[in-house]
Amino acid sequence: TNIGSNSGGVDWDGKDPSVKLLVSFTSVDFDYIETMKIELIEGRSFSKEFSTDTSSAYMINEELVRRMGAKSAVNKRFKMDADGTIIGVMKDFHFLSLQQNIEPLAITVTTKNINYLLIRLTAGNMPAGIDFVKETWNRLVPNYPFDYRFVDEVLDQQYAGWGRVSELLRYFAILAILIACLGLFGLASFTAEQRTKEIGVRKVLGASIISLIILMSKEFSKWVLIANIIAWPVAYYIMNMWLKDFAYRIEIGLKTFVLAGSLAIIIALLTVFYQSLKAATANPADSLKYE
Repeated sequence: TNIGSNSGGVDWDGKDPSVKLLVSFTSVDFDYIETMKIELIEGRSFSKEFSTDTSSAYMINEELVRRMGAKSAVNKRFKMDADGTIIGVMKDFHFLSLQQNIEPLAITVTTKNINYLLIRLTAGNMPAGIDFVKETWNRLVPNYPFDYRFVDEVLDQQYAGWGRVSELLRYFAILAILIACLGLFGLASFTAEQRTKEIGVRKVLGASIISLIILMSKEFSKWVLIANIIAWPVAYYIMNMWLKDFAYRIEIGLKTFVLAGSLAIIIALLTVFYQSLKAATANPADSLKYE
């Protein structure tokens, strides 16, 4: 179905003349509601048993009912391109991207200018179902090529870009962590070497291995914590700007940053632990002779 919008000619019983409402609309065939398994909240769907359904019947979604300010919309007069009556209310569903809120929607019946044919196949033997549809198509409209797509594939393509962005960000994050760990490991090695004699003196004076490991690790933890404090407001601002493009999104709270900071400190401590342990367990006699 092609979704359009209309803001000028929309009217209904009891509407405030000063209210301008943008309503999305489309035209479908009689079996659209049943084929797409759209849930009805009130009223009925389009039916060939009612001759007026092709000229003056509307089905609307819950959001439009809310915008109308009505408890019940069935049998109310409604006008878009033409005067008509609301025969049913559909449960809200996403007919646009998930980046957008569910907007008011009205649909009518048409038997002309149909651009798409929606077919629900019985699960179990998909190839046979496609072959049957193709044979029927070629028999009825042989001058038009048979081209089909699955709805789930169309939806996947619609959000494939965000999936690729997410995957790239994941790889870059892993790469950044590896580079940072290599840097920390090298810096820990250099620091341990520079403080070899100091560590030897501390061991002679009775310092325990645990206290020496904490001494070596504390300095790195401090800088990791400072880096997190600087990064948090920047990350919060950038992520909020990005999430504003989505009507349905997560909320970023302090818990997220505390968890990320804790993981960063744990990774940093694990990275420098080996060098810290190596320096703390070295023979004091060798450490004191170190130049």
